[in-house]
Amino acid sequence: MNNKIIQICRHELASKRKSPVLWLLFVMIQLLLVVALFTGWQQYQQSMNMQTKAQQLVEQQWNAQPDRHPHRVAHFGHFAFRPPSALSFFDLGVNAWVGDSIFLEAHKQNSANFATDQDGGTLLRFSELSSANILLLIWPLLIIALGFASVSGEKKSGTLRQLMSMGVPFRALIAGKSLSYLCLSVIFILPVFVLALGLAASTGAQFSSEAPIRLLLLFALYLVYCLFWIAITLLVSSTVKAPKQALVLLTSIWFILTILMPRMLAEFAHHQYPHQKRNDFELAVKLDNRKVGNSHNPDDPYFSKFRADTLEKYGVSTVEELPINYKGLVMQEGERLNAEIYKKHYQQQLEKFESQQQFVSQFYWLNPYLFVRDFSMALTRTDTRHFLDFEQQAEAHRYARIQKLNQLHTHEIHHHNDRAQRVDKSYWQTFEAFTYATPRLSWSLKVFSLSWFLPLIVVVLLFTFLNSNKMQRRIYAAV
Repeated sequence: MNNKIIQICRHELASKRKSPVLWLLFVMIQLLLVVALFTGWQQYQQSMNMQTKAQQLVEQQWNAQPDRHPHRVAHFGHFAFRPPSALSFFDLGVNAWVGDSIFLEAHKQNSANFATDQDGGTLLRFSELSSANILLLIWPLLIIALGFASVSGEKKSGTLRQLMSMGVPFRALIAGKSLSYLCLSVIFILPVFVLALGLAASTGAQFSSEAPIRLLLLFALYLVYCLFWIAITLLVSSTVKAPKQALVLLTSIWFILTILMPRMLAEFAHHQYPHQKRNDFELAVKLDNRKVGNSHNPDDPYFSKFRADTLEKYGVSTVEELPINYKGLVMQEGERLNAEIYKKHYQQQLEKFESQQQFVSQFYWLNPYLFVRDFSMALTRTDTRHFLDFEQQAEAHRYARIQKLNQLHTHEIHHHNDRAQRVDKSYWQTFEAFTYATPRLSWSLKVFSLSWFLPLIVVVLLFTFLNSNKMQRRIYAAV
């Protein structure tokens, strides 16, 4: 049986090797994959160089500030940059949809800058040229081109009947053809992953010990994806009578699974769990801030009570008698209230995004393309979840920086003649620059839990059905 499988595999590989059209398609897509990889690599290098220069310039401007009032420094602001991951050149993910820098200032949480489409749906992706997109969208078409006539063609030409009469089981035929297409897939995608590993290793500090593991998981992921399309191709080719019918049906399945279904599910998810656009989100935060209190209004009811409580705490009757600057305390309290309100609304947004993703993940078993797409972005740290983590880290840094300035205002500036005073410029040197803490692999894949079993189960079920007695009886009856 093993010898028959190997012979069928060799025969299938030899027949494909003789096809000049398939060779041309193979070479063209391989070149396209390499071009996509180097294009992504150039974008990665450009982004890193720009961020490095911008970070240096921002730090120089911050440290070069003269003696200033801390509140003016708080509005002078700072920047947080999101460095691209070491594997982002392989899968661009949602990078085109989101920004890579955030301006940090007092009383306000800004959105990320330089986004292509700030308010686009988080589950929709551009059809950008990337190695991941080529493997997800174009390579399945080549598998279909290779195998749509693998069984139906044998039926039409009468070769299948001869094979059966010679004692070749249908299981051996399916196994041999599957093995040949899997070998072609490995030959096709392995060089790209080896090249990607070399490029990732040249990133220096961005290349961590996890990068080879992530690439290995990516390679295994796309091999399983290839197996899914091999199984679908052989199943359709086995069940239809003519190769043309198989080709039409397979291309229709490809269009539904890779183009139509992801778009429809993203729209349904956004309709069922709508998140606020950025302008609406900022307006809601601003309105809630006004309801709580205005730290810049001395007659505000909330801060009038805050003043009374502060005077009682220190046992004095006027703010001038306080041992610290009351205006600095007001700034601290105002920033705290603002951060809490923002966090409440932001958490609601996160819940909406999570609900959208959970809605889509329910269809992983039906459409492995969705799982492979999302899992690939998670491995390369280019999905929405990693971007939201960057936003949360940037906000935590902003809040700590502003409150440190407010403490300087409270303890280094006297209440009398507050605005005319300054603090020494040496204080600016004590502020640390923002550094994005890159999530670990376990965090990146935590959201998938056991859902990674679903596409694997689908592939196993497809091959199980192909090798079932029912399929064998159907094939024997057809020949």
